[in-house]
Amino acid sequence: MADTELMAKQGSASELTPAQQTFVDGITSKVGTLLDGQLPGTFQMVAYPPGFHPAVQFGASAYYNSTMLDAFNGTLEIGTNGMLTLGNQQFSTLYYNILTNATYQYSSADQKVVNDPNIANQQISVVNTATSSGFVAAYAVTPVNYPTVMGAVLKNFSADATDWSTSNISAAASKLPNAGFASLGQAIASAVQLLSPLNTILGAQSAANAELAAAMANTQKPTAANGGLPISATDYYVGWTPMPANAQIQGGLQSGSKVSIQVEASNFSSTSASLSINGKTGFSIPILDVIDIGISASSSYDWSKTTTSSSSLDMTIEYPGVTIVQIDPLPLSADYAKGWYDQSLLQSIIGGSGNADVSGFKIDPSNQYAVDKMFGKGKAFSRLKTLVVSQAPTITMVFSADQANSVTSSFKENASVDVKLFGLFSVGSFDESYSIDKVHTDTASGTVTVTFAPPEIKGTVPPEQQVCTVLGGVADYPPPS
Repeated sequence: MADTELMAKQGSASELTPAQQTFVDGITSKVGTLLDGQLPGTFQMVAYPPGFHPAVQFGASAYYNSTMLDAFNGTLEIGTNGMLTLGNQQFSTLYYNILTNATYQYSSADQKVVNDPNIANQQISVVNTATSSGFVAAYAVTPVNYPTVMGAVLKNFSADATDWSTSNISAAASKLPNAGFASLGQAIASAVQLLSPLNTILGAQSAANAELAAAMANTQKPTAANGGLPISATDYYVGWTPMPANAQIQGGLQSGSKVSIQVEASNFSSTSASLSINGKTGFSIPILDVIDIGISASSSYDWSKTTTSSSSLDMTIEYPGVTIVQIDPLPLSADYAKGWYDQSLLQSIIGGSGNADVSGFKIDPSNQYAVDKMFGKGKAFSRLKTLVVSQAPTITMVFSADQANSVTSSFKENASVDVKLFGLFSVGSFDESYSIDKVHTDTASGTVTVTFAPPEIKGTVPPEQQVCTVLGGVADYPPPS
């Protein structure tokens, strides 16, 4: 059975109380059991008040819903209530910032080759000849150094500009005389064997730079050509895959299974009550932390004035239509034409940073995007790879007979209410019209049952603005170790 994992982060809120944790564990256990084997990892309950927008596409142009995408593109943090939530920073933006702060650095062995005096002299000879022959001016080479000169030669006189092998460089140099640069062709041919170790190093660096540049460009400016998703006539969102159909999510919400939590409160005093959650007992908590019911915009149901030590409350919280939704960042393609997310690039940054034996992209440990700050369980570079959503919960409360008069006078059918559970999160608000669906008094026992119904999604609400409840999901702290 899945365990709840609430990640402690720097500057996070205080930890959950035992009662709050038990409620979270109850949801986690129920969902974990219901979806056993269907999730790609451990389910975690998530507090996300904005909710999930289940409309993937909308309108005649079938634009993608950017608000729906934001739920997957949000990084994780611990909220003010101590629960895992989605922060304001976008995963794709943080990814871009990490890449921006990565610089290519040579290993100790490669640096020794780069610093070799003989190799340095041969580079100078090639660069001077490129300048004096007019090649630098003709191909606007800048800055003027050996890597940029050879990059221009390979780009303009080779079938594969990424191939820095001796044979490919020699073949490119052989074409230079016909273009009017015979002296440069000769200089390269004379130096190519001695510079072979350096060319291997520079070739690897050039390929890595091209990969990084493509990943950054496609992240910074998504387009139709690079796999971006249209969210308006002119704007695109970074690509995600696979994109589910609207009917797939709506079908799950309408016909999916349900999970429910049972809560019993008793032994009320003016300040506290005893609590049992899914059969687990032993909690005495502040009375308003059991459940805070706002019955008007300025007042809440006053438990301290309506309960006694013999009072009781049985509550069922039911989440219908439990549905799994999963999309992933669109991977950067092998030709760099589509996608933006490059896990191998991130792995090279992690493996290279602080490692003098490896050439590649590295981030200085003092940088705000340093590896130890960004990567690993509970760190900043994170997202929900899978969301578990449901319809808004229905809450049924059975009040003991001694509370009948106060309950029936306070709770009126069709009235709007705001319900806050265990000081964790609200279900409904006055604006959303979370309403009292039914107030029923049992004539035999005298108990009063009050059913709180979630707001109806009416036809006047645009599809892209309709919202369902986020139960939680599977947290991802990429790349995998």
